[in-house]
Amino acid sequence: AVACVIATRHNTHAPFALKALKSGKRVFLEKPLCLTIDEYFELKGLLQKTETPDLMVGFNRRFAPQIFELKQKLTGIPLAINYRINAGAVLPNHWVHDPEVGGGRIIGEVCHFIDLCCYLADSKLVSVSATALEVLPQNHDTFTASLYFENGSVANIGYFSNGNKNVSKEYLEVFGGGLTAIVDDFKTMKIYGSKLESNKLSKQDKGHAAEVLAFAEAVKSGSKFPVSVPEVLHATLATFALLESIQNKGEKIIISEFEAQWISPKVS
Repeated sequence: AVACVIATRHNTHAPFALKALKSGKRVFLEKPLCLTIDEYFELKGLLQKTETPDLMVGFNRRFAPQIFELKQKLTGIPLAINYRINAGAVLPNHWVHDPEVGGGRIIGEVCHFIDLCCYLADSKLVSVSATALEVLPQNHDTFTASLYFENGSVANIGYFSNGNKNVSKEYLEVFGGGLTAIVDDFKTMKIYGSKLESNKLSKQDKGHAAEVLAFAEAVKSGSKFPVSVPEVLHATLATFALLESIQNKGEKIIISEFEAQWISPKVS
């Protein structure tokens, strides 16, 4: 089997992926999938053709060993999720903020956290809403977001660039079915249930190695990728919707309506 790994700057992701897919290769693409709605629909159209080889985006956090363990224990649905990201400051002139090169930190990184919430909740999103701190508002990299899922689960994502780097970057709390789980920076995990279970790793593991291995095994065996195309498309669309909400002062964005508004003009 022939596969292609794309880990270049964000603005090249969609063009390179389209070229690789059209040449018959299976593709591993680092996040984000794309930077624009037009690229999203072009990739979606190609990926939904049954004869087209599929693509996996590097949503590595779902492969983290602690997330794997937690997922097995989550029997109570719906869930409530609280995910705090102490992202830290990135200089205003950094390439990631360039809308044509990096796409901004929501498109470039927050897709990770949306995907993980969808994975844990085991559900697609109905709607998102978000408001950003009005400091360098063009960057939208300090905000809070509310996510509502089809199965009734809810999630809050707090993404903060104005904090202190001595605090851990990612702090995830999951509540459901009488269980509370706390994952601190993919190093320690505590699960409060009928008894307290603790898990402490010798070093941080966000799932990168397991993700690459899973991709390689799927290519070798010819099996489906562990992150499906619908999951990739859904998380990507949700990041665009979240950005739209921020730009509209916290307006609730219904995901299906958001996608339809981009399709309708082209159909007519």
